[in-house]
Amino acid sequence: MFKLYARPNAGSAAVEALLAECGAAFEIIDILREPDGTVPRSFLQINPRGEVPTLRLADNSIMTESAAMMIYLADLHPAADLHPAAGLAPAATSPLRPRYLRWMLYFATAVYMADLRMYYPARHSTDAGHAAAIKAKAIEDMERDYDIFAEALDEGPFILGPSMSAVDIYAAMLVSWAPDVERLFARHGNIKRLYELVAARPVIAKVWARNKMP
Repeated sequence: MFKLYARPNAGSAAVEALLAECGAAFEIIDILREPDGTVPRSFLQINPRGEVPTLRLADNSIMTESAAMMIYLADLHPAADLHPAAGLAPAATSPLRPRYLRWMLYFATAVYMADLRMYYPARHSTDAGHAAAIKAKAIEDMERDYDIFAEALDEGPFILGPSMSAVDIYAAMLVSWAPDVERLFARHGNIKRLYELVAARPVIAKVWARNKMP
């Protein structure tokens, strides 16, 4: 059984949704912050950075980094091009694999990082006076990054075409964190459609509700 160290409406939501969609056996352990904003010292012994998600594997080893977890977990299940009803990742030999990896890492390194700069701008400078400018630039960057994605997504409806994959779940979580989701949806109807299709899946809808996501 997997153990997912999580926090409501944090980056753990996509991993939780993927585990649920896979039908994997897992336990959720919510790591709530102390009143001063720090994480419990006991959790730092599991992940020294104090970040969620953190995943404990069946062999008791620890995995961090949400995109890595998504790639790993999806690879444990049938390939989308062979079993479109069940698969959550294309096989390593599939022509869809490069596109899948590209967008998984795009969301992890571009969109996710812009989200963090937007929500926590003071973390990204030693001068608190920089926070407003850091946040403004993060919002600008995010808008550009979603424009790029929307053009590549085209009619979709999913990133790989007709079949949902793990990267769509990851993208949907990050879309829900956009500074103005309704404006994003108005600008890019194809992103809105992708989000709604992912969020409507019964097991994912339950995860979204637990995480108080739109």
